[in-house]
Amino acid sequence: MRFFAGSNHLSSSPSYPSTAAGLDGYSSSGSSLLAWTAISLSQRRLRCATRSSSAVRNSRPSFVLNAVAHPDYDNSATVATTSIQSTTSSSSSPLLSDWNPLEKDIHNWLTSSSNILLSDATRPPSNEEIKTLQKAFALFYGSDRNVEEAVNLLTKSIESWEATNQGGDETAGLYRVRGDAYMELTQPKLAAGDYSKSIELLDGPDGNKADPEEKPASRLGHGRAIRSLGMAATKDQAKSASLDYSVYFSLVSRLDDDNDKEAGAMFSEAIIDGIQRNPYAAWEWGMVNRVAGDYDAAAEVHRLAAKAFEEIGDKPRAVISAMDQGIDLAAGLGESNDSKDNGVKLTMAKKILEDAITSDINVEGRDVELLQRVVAKEGEARIALSGVLWNSKEKAGAEAPFGEACSRLDDLNRDYREREQERIKKGRMPPPKVKRLGFSIDDIVGADEASCSRFRNEKFIQEKLVWPEGLQMKVSKFLTLK
Repeated sequence: MRFFAGSNHLSSSPSYPSTAAGLDGYSSSGSSLLAWTAISLSQRRLRCATRSSSAVRNSRPSFVLNAVAHPDYDNSATVATTSIQSTTSSSSSPLLSDWNPLEKDIHNWLTSSSNILLSDATRPPSNEEIKTLQKAFALFYGSDRNVEEAVNLLTKSIESWEATNQGGDETAGLYRVRGDAYMELTQPKLAAGDYSKSIELLDGPDGNKADPEEKPASRLGHGRAIRSLGMAATKDQAKSASLDYSVYFSLVSRLDDDNDKEAGAMFSEAIIDGIQRNPYAAWEWGMVNRVAGDYDAAAEVHRLAAKAFEEIGDKPRAVISAMDQGIDLAAGLGESNDSKDNGVKLTMAKKILEDAITSDINVEGRDVELLQRVVAKEGEARIALSGVLWNSKEKAGAEAPFGEACSRLDDLNRDYREREQERIKKGRMPPPKVKRLGFSIDDIVGADEASCSRFRNEKFIQEKLVWPEGLQMKVSKFLTLK
């Protein structure tokens, strides 16, 4: 089944189709449910199956989704399986002789598949239920959007689909779409619940009938919902989200996930291939692993994200990811009881932080806000390095990165204020402030929030920077000279 997966494997954000009056233009790989929701606002109707199997989907003609009208199927919405079979079973029907080849092909498809497709549902959705779902999709994906009302209508549709035992693959799609809507309404906890239900249904008996994009979309949606909670997520929630990202990358990979790993590799080749396809989601996975307390995994994922961004020519986000790799390693210092292991990690953390900090020298681009986020992340990395050096008894060396961080952040704030004054002077409108959940690499602290003094604010460090307690303590000791 294909509602719309709502995820872009090469982008940081979903790309939704825009239509004026409904959902037109979907491919024939979609389910019959999508055919219903894609019917035009005229009264053309095709009373057909309520769900699909892979065998039927493969044999379905490409024009089924066009909902060609024929009076033989334009009847009650509560047609039973036997009624459909009785009206379509005889090729000697008087109506059949008058049909064109297109209509005959649809007739043959219905005859061969209706007894399979309606076997579990108590009845097909009624005309009113179909209109409700069509309107919900139009309000969420269309040009005249009203996400709050779309949620209300999707809730009604879910209740109808569950009450009439429609296919689990279709119901899973409805939960996933409502989860997407909750994310737009910045309600990640409600979204997480819907994505969980979608995953449960897709892992059930009807899961193999779903559109291939539904499983990765639900997994990524649930992972992002938990990622949106930041440090407020429990470790168990963060571990669950980490699994979601792992499954997502396996599903979108171009390789079979047979767990083949190179010597010393933490992840399979399939997962690494998935990361290369969506480094935005990879950066998010690293942050989720940080919240889960798996700092080695967080650092490795951020390293792979940096490499993937570099390969597509995205130097700013590559640098941000590399700095986060160093911050992950800094957060994990002292976690091991092995002093030798801690010594190796200390050396690695210092080197990666120092290398990442100097790597932003040649970062260029026209996206001013992105470049400002790079400088803000650099300041964060320098201050993390100061905490690491101070706690490793290199107190003299700890002062230099902190001083440079404060100087760079002051310059960043000054540049931001000057740009704002110039904008006001020229009478330009400010960019619209859109409330966001903050799960993306493009949602990190920018010029309007970063300052040296903020690193004394526990709430800022925990909520905005997603620093675990251990790293907070290291920097706090440096700032208080303990």
